[in-house]
Amino acid sequence: MIRYENGTYHYFDRNGTELHDGDVVQYESGSRQKLYLTENGRLGTDATNPVWIANGRAVPCEYGIYPLEEAETEEIVKV
Repeated sequence: MIRYENGTYHYFDRNGTELHDGDVVQYESGSRQKLYLTENGRLGTDATNPVWIANGRAVPCEYGIYPLEEAETEEIVKV
């Protein structure tokens, strides 16, 4: 669930746990992603190719952040 209150976005996983910048979430597929806070106050996942990060070709979030969608919050769990 995503709520917008008093000019701030609040994100919750499928269990109702609030999510924050730096949290790690797990998808139903088993994949895990770190959450990042964007300049406009949204939470999202790194859009940069993880292989490029591992090889030193890029740094985390160099290619942007995919904002979390409502449907994703119904699937993910904070770990």
